[in-house]
Amino acid sequence: MDGDIFGAVTRLGRAAADAVVRALEGGGWDPFFAAHCLDDLHAKAGGIPTLPGVLRILEGLRATPLLAHSQREAAIERLNDVHRDTVGVTTLDLMLRAAAEKSIWNGEYDSVRVLESYCQWALDATIMSPRGGYLETQGHARKEDARTLLAPIAAAAAETLARRPAARRLGLASPHANVQPDTDLLGASE
Repeated sequence: MDGDIFGAVTRLGRAAADAVVRALEGGGWDPFFAAHCLDDLHAKAGGIPTLPGVLRILEGLRATPLLAHSQREAAIERLNDVHRDTVGVTTLDLMLRAAAEKSIWNGEYDSVRVLESYCQWALDATIMSPRGGYLETQGHARKEDARTLLAPIAAAAAETLARRPAARRLGLASPHANVQPDTDLLGASE
C-alpha cells in the first residue's frame, strides 16, 4: 500500500480550493490548480494499476447486457481478485474499486461514468474535504456549486484514463497552464 499520496498534494489542493472560492464569489474560474492537483496525485501514485482489470470487468458486463444483472456478484468478486492480485495497489485503487462496485450494484457498466465518479471522489479528497480544504474553510452551503466547477476536470480525467488505462501521467493541467511573467505559481491569493 502507498504512503500518504494525498499529503503530497496538500498545497495544490488548497490552491485549488482557493480558486473555487474565488470563482464562486464572482471571480474568474481558473481550473489550472485543480487539474494540476489531480495530475500530481495520479503521478505520485504511479497510476492506477488495477484500472485495466476493472475496465475488462465492466466491458464484460456491457458485452452481455441480458446476463449482466445476474453476474453482478461474480463481477464484484472479480473486482476483489483484481485488487488482491495486483502489485503496487494504492488508495486510488481502493477509490476506483468503490466507484466500480457502486456502479455495478446500480446496474451501470459505463467505464467512463465509473471513472468520472472515481475522479470526482479524488477531487473531493484533495480539494473539498482535506484539512484547510474547501469544506473546512467555506462550509457546506455551496458544496454542490463547487463540485459543479470541478466536474469538467473529473470528466477530462475520466476520458484520459479510459483512453490510456496504464497512464502514469494525465496531462490535465497542460491546457490550463498560461504562465506569464507575473503568474503566482504557488497559488496565493492576490
